[in-house]
Parts: sequence; C-alpha cells; structure tokens
Amino acid sequence: MSHLIRSASLWLVAIFAAALLPNTAAQADSLTEDSVKAGFVFNFTKYVEWPKAKAGNGLLVCSLSTQTLSGKLESLQGRQVQGREIRVSTTTRPGEWRNCAVLFIAAAEAQHIDAVLRATAQHHVLTISDAPGFVQAGGIIGLKLRAGRIAFDINHGAARQAGLNLSSQLLKLADEVLP
Repeated sequence: MSHLIRSASLWLVAIFAAALLPNTAAQADSLTEDSVKAGFVFNFTKYVEWPKAKAGNGLLVCSLSTQTLSGKLESLQGRQVQGREIRVSTTTRPGEWRNCAVLFIAAAEAQHIDAVLRATAQHHVLTISDAPGFVQAGGIIGLKLRAGRIAFDINHGAARQAGLNLSSQLLKLADEVLP
C-alpha cells in the first residue's frame, strides 16, 4: 500500500512540476526581455544630448514603480555615461517627473502615459515606454518586440519639442522615425 501511495505522490509531483515549466520558461523569457530593455535604456542615453540645464553631475533615470522591467532598471545605478553617473529613482511621483533625464513608463502603467507626456513635454525628459502606440501618443522612444527581438520607434518631433538632440546614428537604428 505504501508503494502505491509513494507512486501516486511521485506522479502528482511530476504533474505539478510539468505544469510549472511553461510558466518558469515564460518568466525567464520575461526577465531576459526586461534585461535587454534596460540595456536599451542605457544605450539610448549615449546617443541623446540634453540641454545644459539638464547637464548636471548625474543623469537621473526614473520609473513609476519599483518593479519596472522586473527591477532591471536599477542595474543602471552608478554606471557612467557621457561623463555622468546614472542615478535611478523608482516610484517617481508626478511632481518629480520633470526632474528626470529619462523616464521609463512600463506597458502595465500605460494609463499614466497622457499625464506623463503633458507633465514632461517642456522639461527635457527622454520618455521611453514599451506600451503599444507610445510614439504615436507623443512619447519619444517606443520599445517593441518584433520577430522575437527588441526593436524601437522614435518620435523625432517629440524629442525636438522636449529640447533633446538625438544622434543621427540612433535615428538610423530605429524601425520607424516619426517626423
């Protein structure tokens, strides 16, 4: 009898483990995708010129929540770009958005996009999101998944309105550049 119970228990454990595998793989893919997106955010900062008013000692990279990009955005903390140290601020409040050099809005926070874009439009903030239709809504850089790879679109007009100069190299790498 104990052999029958032990066999049944092993089968239940095996079925439970098999049920978890797809989720585990999806989580790993998500973490990898989020790491790549955080890398894109870092690389974008290399190809953007902010006005002198924003060219202080540090480069403030902000997000609306601590779990943006599965927390991978925080891996940028302390890295150097253009002779400036990156500081990361999570859970940035609306009154603080204009102080950011870069503001990432996750797709899960898409309900805030209009408010963010209104609040940051004249404050030299590079807005980046992985929400669908972000650049069409007036955001500057929109990340997307295309053929299993991360790609991006740019709203060049929104960048100019924000007083940001985007490198021609960055513009060439974009899938689509809105005028």
